[in-house]
Amino acid sequence: MSMIIDRRSSGTRSTANQNRLNRRVRARLKVAVEKMARSGSIEDLANADQPISIPTRDLHEPSFRRDLSDTSWERVLPGNKEYQRGDKISKPEGGGSGKGREGSPDGLGNNEVAIVLSADEFLDLLFDGLALPNLLKTVPGDIQADQWRRAGFIKDGSPSRMHVGRTMRAARARRLALRAGKRRELQDLLDARDILQEEIHGRLAQKQDVSVERERLSELNRQIAALERKIKAIPFIDEADLRFAHIDQQPHLITNAVMFCVMDVSGSMGEKEKDLAKRFFLLLYLFVHRHYQAVQIIFIKHHSTASECSEQAFFGAREGGGTLVSPAIALTEEIMRQRFPPERWNVYLAQVSDGDNYFADNAVVEEHLMRLLPRLRNLFYLEVNRDSESDLLQLYEAIAQDFPELITARASEREDIYPLFRTLFATEETPSHV
Repeated sequence: MSMIIDRRSSGTRSTANQNRLNRRVRARLKVAVEKMARSGSIEDLANADQPISIPTRDLHEPSFRRDLSDTSWERVLPGNKEYQRGDKISKPEGGGSGKGREGSPDGLGNNEVAIVLSADEFLDLLFDGLALPNLLKTVPGDIQADQWRRAGFIKDGSPSRMHVGRTMRAARARRLALRAGKRRELQDLLDARDILQEEIHGRLAQKQDVSVERERLSELNRQIAALERKIKAIPFIDEADLRFAHIDQQPHLITNAVMFCVMDVSGSMGEKEKDLAKRFFLLLYLFVHRHYQAVQIIFIKHHSTASECSEQAFFGAREGGGTLVSPAIALTEEIMRQRFPPERWNVYLAQVSDGDNYFADNAVVEEHLMRLLPRLRNLFYLEVNRDSESDLLQLYEAIAQDFPELITARASEREDIYPLFRTLFATEETPSHV
């Protein structure tokens, strides 16, 4: 039975300290990113490639240092001609210079460091630990598609796919295997030559004939030279050593999911209300596109009427008019019926409004929701910038008693949006009212 023993180094003595340092840096970066998400502008969230400042306190790697307070510690200062051992240096007269510490030219404090994160790194920290709730990854009848994936290594392939590490490893193994027997044979010949040379020296000291021994020595030298040439002739890399990364099309199931984003753009939605709504939907848009490749997003804006629109028109909407919520719910229901049947799709609905709605329309909204909710994975309703609960929110809360997939929330300031977003999409189960 063969055994494989991994003798590679598991790291240096400072590896554990470096890992702890990396965890501290990541934790502080996460705090800084979350702070930006709470109070930064929408443009800051959309453009993630920007410096993020974090405090440098305790970010140095731990190491052993001499205790300067230890009286037994001595220093030798070169060039000293004035003081002797044991002398005390008096405090300079005049105190300090009276000047404060200079400010940092780049706007950072002396105890801060700026780190530029890529867009991917920023979003990874921003949405760490979040996921779409109740997502079924094996919906009956999922579409099967082919995806290019790595499938090991092969000996033939395109030069652009040559794997240098694997190639060098195979070449080294071949050289060791081919040289091992020849090196043992060479060592035997070298040992035999040493013995023969000692024998020749002994016979010469006794003034005996060494002609036979010299012929044997010449033959040994020829064999050694020929064997050394063979060892040197072993190529550093042979064609048989080449290894190429192989990719292959492998079938996989696509999880079908769609997110409906419904935003109120009526006249009652002022600039603050729209800013809160767009902030929530931007986080949702970035989150879905970052973590789920097969999730489609449908944008619907409404006032007294509802319409499907592009993401540019959705985030740049500046409309007015009266408010009716039922057309948006009805349009969602119609689009889902035509393009996203719930037996094949995970359907989510996120709705943001200030809660103003024509009172008689609430009954129509309830009628649509009672048909729609059994076919939804989740419905998130966010009411923005209201001092008290609207009649629409109270209607949603009453329906949520029978449909736990309906989750309601309220937000009044931009700082409320990101913590609320993390609560809605945390991997743990969330309450029906935030």
